[in-house]
Parts: sequence; structure tokens; C-alpha cells
Amino acid sequence: MASKNSRSQHLVRAAAAVVGLGMAWATVPACASTEFFNEGPGQPSDRATGAVPPGALGVCKRQGAKRPPIVSERLWEDARPCTNRTPPSFVRLGYGRLIEGGDPEADAQMAKTLQILGDAAKDDKGRPAFTGMMRGLREVAAKDPWMKDRVFHPSATSGTCDIASLLSTMSVERAKIEHGDRCATYAYDSRMRGETCLFDATRDDVVWLTSAWSCVTHTGAVGEEQSCYRLCAYDDYCARQVSCAAPDLDLLLCTLGVCLPEAREGFY
Repeated sequence: MASKNSRSQHLVRAAAAVVGLGMAWATVPACASTEFFNEGPGQPSDRATGAVPPGALGVCKRQGAKRPPIVSERLWEDARPCTNRTPPSFVRLGYGRLIEGGDPEADAQMAKTLQILGDAAKDDKGRPAFTGMMRGLREVAAKDPWMKDRVFHPSATSGTCDIASLLSTMSVERAKIEHGDRCATYAYDSRMRGETCLFDATRDDVVWLTSAWSCVTHTGAVGEEQSCYRLCAYDDYCARQVSCAAPDLDLLLCTLGVCLPEAREGFY
């Protein structure tokens, strides 16, 4: 009996030890779970703040200036005023002055320029006046502090750039390549938070003038521009006009109220 009782007591103690072990395991804390802390909304994206995203073309409007007729009305309304903190890569928009009674001299010059531009865009008969206008713009701009650095005086040996022929060729070719998209350049609208046409693409004269703008004026900030050579329909004569015409086209666009931050040289 003693042996049997001894065995029974041994089993009881063993069972108690197992139960105690289980209770001990039960008191050990489980592995800690991953905790996620609320870090708040963080910094807003570039598009949310109205900043221009990388690769997009930024614009601002010159303070106290008028809306250029060739510029999209929507983009003009949404554009922020130019300040000392505006990035140098932004295109400056505006012409004349917003003063009481208007700015009749600036308006008359704008109307005359657009009339000559429209005639040149229609047919060859308007091209001589267009060439003469470009000569006159250089003379006027040379006396204008805002424009004088953009004036290019061609040498007697370089000949006259055939700008009208260049634009006519490029506008036809671009229409083929882009399958009806009349907008040559898109800019970032900070209020709409998306890209919109920089120019008023409903006007034929504006489409004619700007069809190769991103190529000929060498902005380098408009995205994937069509190559000048492609827009020239791979014609050597047209391609030779690009570098020759670029300074005058830059001057003409700035006269019409769309100013690149600086003149660029080169050809691609």
C-alpha cells in the first residue's frame, strides 16, 4: 500500500507541476503587436499647394499689365502676379498698363501687330508687311528697357530670315503630327491644378504663330517638344531658318505679351 500511495502522491505532484507550468506560461505576456501612430496629414503635394510640378511650364502675369489677346483667358485669370520670388523659368505674361482710361498707345500697337500677323498667316501677300513689321519691332524694342536685351540685329552677310515661310511650313506639319490639336504649348494652371493651353488656340493667327513656339524659342521647359527638323518636314532650307529666326520670334512673342525669361541660343 505504501508503494501504491507513494506512486499516487508522485503522480499528484507531477500533475500539479504541469498545471503550475501552464499557469506560469499564462502569465507570460504575448508578443507585442505593431502599433501605428497617427502622424497627421503631412505636407500637401505640389499640386495641392498650387506649385508647378516638375516638368510643367509655369507662368505669371506682370503686375499692372493687360491680358495679351493671344493668351488663354482662363489661364490669364488664374495666373498669379509675378514677384521677386517667381522662379526665373516662368513665362511672364502681359502687355501695356492697366491705367485709368486704358492704354490706347499699347492697344493700337497690339491691334496693328495682330492685323499684320493675321494677314501673313492667310497667304503669301501678307509676308512683305510681316517682314517689315519685324524690322520695326527691333527698332522700337531697342529703346525699351524691358525689351532691348532681346533685340537681335542680323548682319548684312546673314541675309533676312524667312520667318513667315518657316512658320507656314511648321504649322502645316504640326497639324499633321498632332492630329487636330491646335495648342502648341501647355502651361500649368495653379488654380485648376492641371495643364491648360497657354495660347488662345481658337484663333488661326495665333495657331500659325505658335505652332512651333516650343521648338523655335528653345524653352526647354515645355515637356517633349517636337524637333525643329521634324516640324520643317525634314527640309534643309526650313531647318536653316530656325536659329536665324529664333531671336525675332522671341521678340515678337514678347511684344505680344508672352515673354520668356531670357533669350536662348542653339537648335535641336
